Amino acid sequence: MSALLVAALAAGPALAQSYGDAATGLSISPPAGFAAKVGRARGQYDAAIDISATGAGAPKPSGRDGVLCTLGFKAGPQNAEVTREAINEQMLRPEWQQLYRDMFGKIGTVSELVAFEHQGFNGIEAVVTPQVDGKPAPSRLAVFALETPRGRTVLSCGLDAAGFDKALPQLRQLRETMHAPE
Repeated sequence: MSALLVAALAAGPALAQSYGDAATGLSISPPAGFAAKVGRARGQYDAAIDISATGAGAPKPSGRDGVLCTLGFKAGPQNAEVTREAINEQMLRPEWQQLYRDMFGKIGTVSELVAFEHQGFNGIEAVVTPQVDGKPAPSRLAVFALETPRGRTVLSCGLDAAGFDKALPQLRQLRETMHAPE
């Protein structure tokens, strides 16, 4: 009996950090210092996972609900016939990157937009300073978008501006643990 209790306690923290949506295949196994759970219902996603930062030195979320990031997936039937190669080429085209810049620009100023690779797909990373009443907010968003034949996966993280630069490498490590439905 005690061996089972020790095994359960040892497995507990690791299991508490990860979360997956069985219906879509969206999942994340965040590194130490982050915890994932089912996300709040949002119209723009078919599945959502909320991620919080825990422990000393954790990035400070900009919202009041304690959620640092949301990982969301929206099915994209229009992507079903598109190959990985075509998606990868598309994501690197300047006109496609401008579409993302324009999309993120609706909520604020895009100060950085770069490509990244994950799961063999090219994605877009953007840093956005939200606008509130026409003025820059005291927060920053890191947004990581990835297209696959199944649809679009987005990891969106909102932080206080003061700690953003220090936290960005941690957010990129977090991005590496997400699994986009393919």
